[in-house]
Amino acid sequence: MPDVEVGFVLRTIISALSAFALISGVPAVAAPAESAYLLQFRTTLSDAQRHQLKGLGVRLGAFVQDGTYVARMKSTSRVSRLSYVREVRPFQAQPQIAALGGSTTYLIALAEQDARDQQIVADEVKSLGGEVVEMSASREHIMAVLDAGQVAQLAKLPAVIAIDPVSAPETDMAISRESSGANHIETAGGYRGQGVRGEVMDSGFRLTHQEFRARPPVQHTANGTSTEHGTSTYGQIFASGVSAAHRGLLPEGQGITAAYNNVSDRYAHTKQLVDPAGRYRAVFQSNSWGGSLTTSYTTVSQQLDRIVFDHDILICQSQSNTGTRSSRPEAWAKNVLSVGGHNHYNTLDRADDKWNRTASIGPAADGRIKPELSNYYDRIDTTTEDSDTAYRPDFGGTSGATPITCGNAGLLFQMWADGVFDGAPGKARDVFASRPHAATAKALLINTANQHTFSGTTHDQTRTHQGWGTASVRNLYDRAKAGGWKLPVLVNETDLVTTGQTRKYTVTSNGQTPLRATLAYTDPAGSPTATKATVNDLTLKVTAPDGTVYWGNNGLLAGNWSTPGGVANTVDTVENVLVQAPAAGTWTVEVVATAVNVDGHTETAATDADYALVVS
Repeated sequence: MPDVEVGFVLRTIISALSAFALISGVPAVAAPAESAYLLQFRTTLSDAQRHQLKGLGVRLGAFVQDGTYVARMKSTSRVSRLSYVREVRPFQAQPQIAALGGSTTYLIALAEQDARDQQIVADEVKSLGGEVVEMSASREHIMAVLDAGQVAQLAKLPAVIAIDPVSAPETDMAISRESSGANHIETAGGYRGQGVRGEVMDSGFRLTHQEFRARPPVQHTANGTSTEHGTSTYGQIFASGVSAAHRGLLPEGQGITAAYNNVSDRYAHTKQLVDPAGRYRAVFQSNSWGGSLTTSYTTVSQQLDRIVFDHDILICQSQSNTGTRSSRPEAWAKNVLSVGGHNHYNTLDRADDKWNRTASIGPAADGRIKPELSNYYDRIDTTTEDSDTAYRPDFGGTSGATPITCGNAGLLFQMWADGVFDGAPGKARDVFASRPHAATAKALLINTANQHTFSGTTHDQTRTHQGWGTASVRNLYDRAKAGGWKLPVLVNETDLVTTGQTRKYTVTSNGQTPLRATLAYTDPAGSPTATKATVNDLTLKVTAPDGTVYWGNNGLLAGNWSTPGGVANTVDTVENVLVQAPAAGTWTVEVVATAVNVDGHTETAATDADYALVVS
């Protein structure tokens, strides 16, 4: 693209973001001679270029989009003359001001994970008369109570990239075991959640319910006072089966409870869940609640992406219940497993299932496919708070769909530890110690989900209503068994790519069964100021024996099966190629690293990325 055209595009993006206004003349607090800039590069940065920039005193912070970063430096003169630099422009955060007057709780996002910056900004909050509520262990976020004037002053700090108001948390089974195949794999392999530990975060729980006595919940926080909602969501996963009709997805799993009002720093809280020396050792977290409804990728969305990226835990998140794109900000995060809902009318027949303008839907503001999976929205029979023996037949919403999905994920973790995907069951390994990465669990659930049949983007069950379908542990088990307890391709973040690299895998099709390829990767946290949340760009490409190319997600917004051709997907961190009638012969599956803008695999020195890939 010619430079003049790229410059025009950048200026258009700047206008759209409302984040690129000229910085004021107020000296920076973090370092008086340092200012913040939007630094755009002509190509994806190499590690040698990063090293050169560091030598010139450039602090490269959050990636925005289109080769642009928020950077801090004392002078731009030498940097602007570098051959690989396209443009340098002053930057100042453009905060979202709460509609109500007076003081409001805000989440402040910083340009880097830096404890010194975090302390400097916190000190400035106090000096302005605001209240610091929480200094996140992430070193990237601060929760503070501020008025509009204080927000405006903090936005001038070079270390700050975004400030959003946050709300108090808001909350959003009779045949679910049969429909997902939980009964099938229990009969076939004895899987009942043994050794699986997962957390349900909710408003509160009736901890003494008879369904929870066999394995009393492990309390991660003090219990909350509002126990109705949490008792129902927890029971969907962990009810032991005192009443057989209300048996949870993991009746012999160990549940962990957390009351969201008693969690001050979610980053630190989640870190405790995955501490191998700690008491929790959880493999998933289920959330049927969230912040105030939005259609945007906010600081809350970014915070969840940071948590999953740093702690590598599968987090299931309800989309919400508006029948529109208004959803929980947590659900717009790239790295969580967002869950939508459909009405099943208490039948196992999928033909009568309907979205029916109930659950919240996608796409995300940048076009990403959300939700990723969906499940029952209505008439879920589960535990309730009224007494230690009480149940209800009418729980629902995406609040009900999410624990069903996360409970099935728990069974996936158990099968993984037992060797279902690793040569043969019976290994009985420790579920936590041998667990797959979060992106791999996500890819497995999506790859083997049961789709509702649909055609067109206005269909009741179109892609952005149902996601990739409903989780099926039966499909997971049966497809692995049919392959000799292996899947044709299963990459658990073991393969790495740098910008411009491609990894290739081959699969032989007999032409008799559909070919399904799923790429998923845990992406570094995006910028709330960007119009696209994705940071790194990995692309799925599948080539048929005759050379026909299928790009990831091409045609899948409007139908169940991929259409050939198209272009590389640059938006989604989950890409599928689903071929209903593949030609017999050798197919090539490729993962293309179009751009690795931020290190996605911090275990190595290079700026590289890992990924999960599942072909079944």
